[in-house]
Amino acid sequence: MGILDKVFGKKGEEEGKENLDELLSGASQDVGDAVNPPAKMYIKKISIRNDGDADLIMKELTSGNIMIIDITPLANQPNKLKSMVEKIKMVAMKTNGDLAALSDKMIISTPAGIKIVKSKKAAE
Repeated sequence: MGILDKVFGKKGEEEGKENLDELLSGASQDVGDAVNPPAKMYIKKISIRNDGDADLIMKELTSGNIMIIDITPLANQPNKLKSMVEKIKMVAMKTNGDLAALSDKMIISTPAGIKIVKSKKAAE
């Protein structure tokens, strides 16, 4: 079967794909040193599940970091999701930041001075 898999590409495709996390590991540093000082701003990803996560996101925004927020854990709780997104949106707007959807499952929130260019829906 191994020869047929190679001929039809099934196994070859799997062997050719590397784990993206492994490929990108070591690409950034969270802390600075004498040679590589810490960054002024970070882009952080978080899954929002509860009020603590929303508070952390708001803290990161006020610290000047960009937040990519996975909202799938709250997909079955639309009222809770709406409440948390409204809190985050309020902080983003109050600090002159921005908020936008990346997909049905992800949103991005930016701190002061960073605006998101949002595409307008085409007229039908």
